[in-house]
Amino acid sequence: MKNQTKPLRALIASAVGVAAASLSFGAHADSINGIIDIWNVNVSTVFDTASVCNNSGDCTAANGITKSPLSLSWGSGGISGLDIGGSSAGNVNTNGASVPNVSITHRNQPITGATLGTVDIVSTLTLTPVSPLGPGLPAVDFIFKVHFAETPNNPAGGTCADGGANGVGVNINGCADIYVTDVNSLNFPFFYDLDGAGTTYAPKQYFISFFESTSGLNPLPVAACSAVGVAAPCLGFRTPESTNTTVRFASLITTAPVSIPEPATSALLAACRT
Repeated sequence: MKNQTKPLRALIASAVGVAAASLSFGAHADSINGIIDIWNVNVSTVFDTASVCNNSGDCTAANGITKSPLSLSWGSGGISGLDIGGSSAGNVNTNGASVPNVSITHRNQPITGATLGTVDIVSTLTLTPVSPLGPGLPAVDFIFKVHFAETPNNPAGGTCADGGANGVGVNINGCADIYVTDVNSLNFPFFYDLDGAGTTYAPKQYFISFFESTSGLNPLPVAACSAVGVAAPCLGFRTPESTNTTVRFASLITTAPVSIPEPATSALLAACRT
């Protein structure tokens, strides 16, 4: 996915001089290596309601989708939708365990009428040193393009849009709906100077990574990618009919790049390719 904003490296690096000028610490546990031990990671995530298009490509305000920053709903005879929830801020230890942040839930119900087609999700990241305390780095926005298909529950011939058989597996209650987002979200580099320019420590490089922590996002069949109008391979999830499906995301800060095998390498904070 292509980043819709300035690169994280450029935006955060631009604040190093400002942060360094105001940082003045005495003896800390970090004095041995100049490393920030704990960061507050704040992730504010919303739907861009102006970007919502329905399954017919209608992106106007009256396109049959009920919109708010944290919830989208659609359908007649039942209501389906997407909700953003979960904790959006927490402390992350450098080179420690990942910490959960936001989640996305799909409410899948049998419906008629207009359905969601595409929407942009906007995530704003703010990093603030906690131990030792220090000025926060500038907030950075990321945009994700979501492609969605509300599929017929009982298609002719019994084959669902994902290529699977109706009534089997994820299609057990009727054909599953399909949510796709193509995300690359590991190892965004940034710098922070613990004690100021020209002093004991040079600016240190860190990497922040975001990934889906509940094994909900996975590579999808070619037919599922095609159903939402994107090329394979694609990453997303299929949701059983008449159920709610939630995927949750987490953040990780390290001093060296990490490698996390698929399907975990997915997140709400990333550079997006539409």
